Amino acid sequence: MALPLEPIPGPHEREDRVSIVCLHCRQAQQVARRALTVTCRHCHKSLRLEDLPIKDYHARRSIETCGIVTVEKKGNVVADRVLCGGMIVRGKVKAKVISYGPVLVGPEAEINGDITAPSLAVGAGAILEGQYAIGSPE
Repeated sequence: MALPLEPIPGPHEREDRVSIVCLHCRQAQQVARRALTVTCRHCHKSLRLEDLPIKDYHARRSIETCGIVTVEKKGNVVADRVLCGGMIVRGKVKAKVISYGPVLVGPEAEINGDITAPSLAVGAGAILEGQYAIGSPE
């Protein structure tokens, strides 16, 4: 009896997957490059994968994405926490920020809240209030 053969993925099919790290359990996994949301295989929590541009006022309890949160000049975020894969701030943020990628703060930006990130770049004239933990979390 012959065993069924599985097709060997071609070079274009291998590039359709990307590796992400879960924001909650920090476990790596492969997902489709075009996916917007997935459920973590390890902790079973929902993960948003897309980048999130914020161009106006947003008041939320929590903002979570594996992508990059960009707060534009007219953007204003008021939240309990922002959990993201990276952050660019040109406007105002009042939240506890936990980023697993770099946090870039523009020269006219304001951040009021604690920041935990692997790196932080701040433009001249930015206003920062809070405590900052920069570097690897462990």
